[in-house]
Amino acid sequence: MLLVNAFKYKLWANQEIVNFGLKQIGKLSPNDATFFIRILNHTAVVDSLFISRIKGVSEHFAADNTLETPSLTDLSQFMSENDAWLVDYCACATSQELAREIVFQFTDGDVGRLTVEEILLHLLTHGSNHRGMASRVLLENGLERPKDTFTRFLHQVEPNRRTKRDE
Repeated sequence: MLLVNAFKYKLWANQEIVNFGLKQIGKLSPNDATFFIRILNHTAVVDSLFISRIKGVSEHFAADNTLETPSLTDLSQFMSENDAWLVDYCACATSQELAREIVFQFTDGDVGRLTVEEILLHLLTHGSNHRGMASRVLLENGLERPKDTFTRFLHQVEPNRRTKRDE
């Protein structure tokens, strides 16, 4: 259940940062706007690479980012598809599946070996790190950024978890 909630949070947090970007991208310099999109695109590409490795299918990318910078709308769709797959996968994954070891080749050519559970943890922490970098671009430009903490997500989807002090 924790992994399912963690990936539901990831889906929500990705939507939050993209929505803030969509509303404010025109207020960023071209360099900052490109960085904002490309750092999030990097996380989506890495998600896709590891999803392919979990599935045991050919990877769609040869690098950890694309040559072309996608539109923020296209990127949002790509991220949502990856995140939805991860939520569904975690909802069905058994402890044996999570312990399954995968040997794969990183995009730099080195060989890696991780369990599915380690891959999933990597995707959670990796995405969080780069959402923070994208959020920092908004902050540095005096723009609004999401309050995308895990506790905020839980309290939003399960409001009974939080009560006012005098209740």
